[in-house]
Amino acid sequence: MKCTNRILSVILSAITVLSLTACGSRNTIPCDYERNSLSSSLAISTAKSLYVYSEPFASELCVDDKDYLKSVNLQSAYAAGLFDINDKDVLYGKNMYEEMTPASITKLLTTLVVLKYCDLDKTIIFTPACKITEPGAQLMGLSEGDTLTTEQALNILLLFSANDVAMMLANNYDGGYDAFISKMNEEAISLGATHTHFVNPHGLTEEIHQTCVYDLYLILNELVKYDKFREIVCQKGYATSYTKADGTIKTIEISNTNQFIKGDREVPEGYTVLGGKTGTTEAAGKCLIIYFEDSAGNPYIACILRAEDYELLYDDMTNLIKNAQ
Repeated sequence: MKCTNRILSVILSAITVLSLTACGSRNTIPCDYERNSLSSSLAISTAKSLYVYSEPFASELCVDDKDYLKSVNLQSAYAAGLFDINDKDVLYGKNMYEEMTPASITKLLTTLVVLKYCDLDKTIIFTPACKITEPGAQLMGLSEGDTLTTEQALNILLLFSANDVAMMLANNYDGGYDAFISKMNEEAISLGATHTHFVNPHGLTEEIHQTCVYDLYLILNELVKYDKFREIVCQKGYATSYTKADGTIKTIEISNTNQFIKGDREVPEGYTVLGGKTGTTEAAGKCLIIYFEDSAGNPYIACILRAEDYELLYDDMTNLIKNAQ
């Protein structure tokens, strides 16, 4: 299913209708040939300019026409998608546009804002506004006054999925927390992720915090253009030291929550998982999005939302990977 662009024909049709309507005005003044020629030339010129503007955006994306090339047997995944990045094909889709809570996969959009607009060397501070009190939430356990660099925080965010670190990044944004959330939604719209609306930077369940499989593909597809993102998410683990409020230094070691990267789950032969993001809450179920390559180095993105448990999640993702060629 190749990328197609119908914008030119739509614009021309719309302009034609408007031109005909204008010519049929109540005063019955006829449209002379010169005026009609000028109108047609303007219409074609306008349509061409809009086509040139819009075509590069669409040509870089996998466009879904529902005629999937693959039939994948998924045991548990409620929603899923498999995307061939080079050929711009949607190889498989299931409930791809249903708006759902994505749990910690939210942090991909958080990361995009940080990489685009924040200084990775800047020291950021943990404040009372960064605290997460939800029972069972994944936390780094930072205290008021503790400091990290933005780059340290980004590693912890992506690998360990710490929700308090997500709050730390958002609250230390130059424009403040609300501006950070607004920027997340602006970035989503700029990517064409029109089913996405986030109200926090971590993905813990809140009303109208939602996205869909296709939008998450758009976000990850943009993120993999950043060397720093690819460098972080391929790590099995991460060790660093940060400064506590009392001036002491604390050393931490964390592991990647992605079982393919960590080595807890075997990647199908002939494929390499390069990174991605996990997510889980009671409302979201078990979620995973990955960026991977086949033996020839061709890139793909696969996403699963709302699987029943981790075993079934990784079974289903393994089936998606095997269908990439």
